[in-house]
Amino acid sequence: MKRAMLLVLLAACDNALDQRLAIIEGPRVLAVIGEPAEAKPGVQVAYHAVLASPDGPLALDPHWAFCTASKPPTEDNAVATPCTEGEQLVDLGTAAMVTGTLPKDGCILFGPDTPPGGFRPRDADSTGGYYQPVRVDADDLLAFGLSRITCKLPTAPTDVAHDYDLHYVANQNPVLDPIGITDVPANSDVTLTATWPADSVESYLYYDPLSQHLVTRREAMRVSWFATGGAIDVDASAVGEDRDVTSVSTTWHTPGPGNATLWFVLRDSRGGMAVQSTMITVR
Repeated sequence: MKRAMLLVLLAACDNALDQRLAIIEGPRVLAVIGEPAEAKPGVQVAYHAVLASPDGPLALDPHWAFCTASKPPTEDNAVATPCTEGEQLVDLGTAAMVTGTLPKDGCILFGPDTPPGGFRPRDADSTGGYYQPVRVDADDLLAFGLSRITCKLPTAPTDVAHDYDLHYVANQNPVLDPIGITDVPANSDVTLTATWPADSVESYLYYDPLSQHLVTRREAMRVSWFATGGAIDVDASAVGEDRDVTSVSTTWHTPGPGNATLWFVLRDSRGGMAVQSTMITVR
């Protein structure tokens, strides 16, 4: 039986999270990345997944599909049950990277437009965004990425909605600098630092439903840490949208001598991602 791992795009998170997730003890899907990071329904997006195992990167060609099932408000999962069971899917093929055209009814099924079947429109996330689920099936791994789609404002005054359509800029994936270490001492404490260029933190228009005005916000950033051995102090480190910071750090308690692999996964609060990985010699 396949084990489902729902990959959701989170905004700012606590710095101290359950560290059990940081060490790769079995096959995992660490990220599902779309290029571009945000697009209108009907536009083509290229997808690839970052797969990991205790031995390092996992070389598999996943099977890809768009989920087209609206999620009832009574379900807690990130995607509707039919999609996890292999139903209501748009097949994209099997490959390390695929390109698919976002379903044209994405803003109806997963956005602010009224969907069929008696479902209410989907609520936006904390940044005002909506997401098309993308299914990734790789042997015994089943995961879902969430591809951000650009939809119109549902309840804004006409002039505000018009300004939003004219001036909103779709999200782009951030850039993560390469991991700057290649070897470390065994059974020791090593500082891991993830850095990104300042322009990877984008400003964007957001509709404030309380004031009914458009405001400019900055993206929050979050780095998830992964290693094939040892222990890491936290699963993830976050930078809030009010902080002008372009790096975060944590401590890796290294394993015994041998080889290990590190992954840094950077997520912005509008669903963009970047990943860096490297093999480390533990001496």
